[in-house]
Amino acid sequence: MTASPSSPFDPGVDSGPELFPDFFKHVGQVRAIRRLRPDPVPRKMLEQVLQAGVQAPSGQNQQPWKFLVLEDKPSKRWFADHYGAAMENRFGLSRDPAKRSGKKIGRQLRAMFYQIDHLHEAPVILLVCGERDWPFKVPEPERVGLAPPNYGAIYPCVQNILLACRALGLGAALTTMHQVFDEALSAQFSIPDDYGVVVAIPIGFPLGRLGPVTRKPATTQTFFNRWGEQQ
Repeated sequence: MTASPSSPFDPGVDSGPELFPDFFKHVGQVRAIRRLRPDPVPRKMLEQVLQAGVQAPSGQNQQPWKFLVLEDKPSKRWFADHYGAAMENRFGLSRDPAKRSGKKIGRQLRAMFYQIDHLHEAPVILLVCGERDWPFKVPEPERVGLAPPNYGAIYPCVQNILLACRALGLGAALTTMHQVFDEALSAQFSIPDDYGVVVAIPIGFPLGRLGPVTRKPATTQTFFNRWGEQQ
């Protein structure tokens, strides 16, 4: 398959055979799935997801990731309670369903409330952790306290995990709201100081459908050679 030079965003821009024919289908259907069934995720399937994560590239192949899988009820309840409190305190999203009645709530917000109410029922809450490493731009004298996790290395791993979930028919939606209670989280689950939680990902079989997503086309988001110049 070939594409004309005027179509640099055509997924089929390679002149050779399509080695991964399902890739562009899956990548176009990776959406945040917050409504999950409580049915357990088979361990073999979870292992496939995590194995996809560790295939991500990282600087000097250091692979600075670790995974903490929350599966037991007390662990998930602890996380869900702190998550709900953080969402309420930071965004005013009440944990009391009675206080939401009578208000006009859109689809996205309904999904958020569902996750607040049912996060403890998710079969898996995956904490993706990264080894702490000071960014190059922070000079030595300013490196005080704990360094942040290596976000640049961890997010490719996270994207692989999300793609693997989609390929296996699992739902997932990352959140970084744990940052509000990060110290308590690390203490609760004995996460050592040399690692920090980058994202939390509830994973399970979706209640909703896994359909195509709506995104702005790359042609409208891309400039060539100078900001503002498009082809």
